[in-house]
Amino acid sequence: MSIKLIAADMDGTLLDSAKQLPEGLFPLIRALRRRGIRFAPASGRQYYTLYRQFGEIADELLYISENGAMVCDGAEIVSFEAMPAEEVCRAVELVRTLPGVYTVVSARDGGVYEDGDDPAFLKNMSMYCARHKGVPDLLEFVRHEPVCKVALFCEGRAEQVLLPAFAPFEGTSQVALSGADWVDLMRPGMSKGLAIGALCGRLQITPAECMAFGDYLNDLELLQAVGESYAMANAHASLKAVAKHFCPSNDEDGVCRTIRAVFGIDKS
Repeated sequence: MSIKLIAADMDGTLLDSAKQLPEGLFPLIRALRRRGIRFAPASGRQYYTLYRQFGEIADELLYISENGAMVCDGAEIVSFEAMPAEEVCRAVELVRTLPGVYTVVSARDGGVYEDGDDPAFLKNMSMYCARHKGVPDLLEFVRHEPVCKVALFCEGRAEQVLLPAFAPFEGTSQVALSGADWVDLMRPGMSKGLAIGALCGRLQITPAECMAFGDYLNDLELLQAVGESYAMANAHASLKAVAKHFCPSNDEDGVCRTIRAVFGIDKS
C-alpha cells in the first residue's frame, strides 16, 4: 500500500466523546511524516480553530476546514472556495428580517459577525471560531470581502426557523443543518471530498494514495474520494455502506490504532 495522505474527520472520529485528541497522536503524526505521509484533520470547523488545537505540530499538518471550503498546508492557504458575493449579501439581508437569528461569515482571516449581537450567539460562535471579529456593518463587509461559508444561528430552533426561512436558497447554495442552533450555507457541491482533490494537486499524488476516516454523513464524499476508506464502528449506517474498511470507535482510539496496525508503527 502506497499511502501519501491520511485525512481524518474530527468529531466522532479522531476526537473521543469528551472532545479530546487521542494520546500519542502527535508522535504518530511525526512518525508518518518521516515515512513521507502527510496527515490532515478534516472538519467543518474553522481552520484557525483546528490550527490552535494541534499546538506544537500545527505547522506540520494539512487542513481540510469549513467542510472543504478552506484547505491549508500549515499556515499557507491552498484553496479558498468563495461563495458568490450576491448570495452572501442576500443571506445577510434576510437575517436582518428574522428576530433571534444571527450570522457569522467565514472569511480568509477568520469569522466575522456584526457588532452588538446576542450574548448567546457570541458564546456559541466563540466555541467554533478561534479567530473572530465584529464589524459595524456585516453587509458592507461581505460586499467587498470573499466568504466561503455563512453560518446562521438561532438558539435551539435551527430546524424550525432557519431551514424554512432559507429554503429558497437551496437552488443556489448548499443548505445544511449542522446542529440544534446552526444552519450553514456554502457553494453547491462543496465537500471534504472536493478538498482531497486540492490536496492531491498540492502533493502531486493520486486519490488512490489517500486514506480517510469518518463517522457521519458529511464524511461521505471524503470516503468516496480516497483509495482506502475507513468507517468508524460508531459511524452512521449509510457511511458504513460506502466504506472499504471498518475500524474501532472514536472512544477506542480507532484512528490511531488502525494507522499503527496498517503501517507497523509501535506506540511511543
